[in-house]
Amino acid sequence: MTALQPSLVGRRALRGLAERALDPAVVRRLFEAAVLAPSCANKQPWRFVAIQEPALLEQLRDTFTEGNYWAKKAPLIVAAWTHLDYDMRLPEGRDFALYDLGQAVMALQVQVEHEGLISHPFAGFDVVRASKLLELPEGAILPALISVSFAGSADHLSEKHRDGESAARSRKPLDEVVSFR
Repeated sequence: MTALQPSLVGRRALRGLAERALDPAVVRRLFEAAVLAPSCANKQPWRFVAIQEPALLEQLRDTFTEGNYWAKKAPLIVAAWTHLDYDMRLPEGRDFALYDLGQAVMALQVQVEHEGLISHPFAGFDVVRASKLLELPEGAILPALISVSFAGSADHLSEKHRDGESAARSRKPLDEVVSFR
């Protein structure tokens, strides 16, 4: 049996984050990996904003929902966004922008794991305020923010989140999500 790729097996969306600054060369490599993702007709519709500047980071943190209190410790928040006009739009209504953005985000997360960091995408934020703060163009789609950090203590987490940090990984069985024909 072929072994699975360690960066995929080891990746977990943890919430115990360290506030320690990240090496700029490492941060750059995360995005170098992201832009290597495949895309329809090589349109590369993904866009990223790497937020590390303290004042902007604090303003962005103010857009997080209460349940994402843990993400406020991350020294890097990545805004992963796209626009439907940046990618293929087929006549029957298939838009590829979000699909291709997802591939780039996964490439970024695999590199995060490879660098010994953790990433946690989350949707709990005020998307209108965040988009305005980040000066995204009209029609931009910002489905997620991603916290990037070294692993840190879980002491500040709620009991539910603390339990989740060490819980066994839960995935649906293959026969529930794959049809082999």
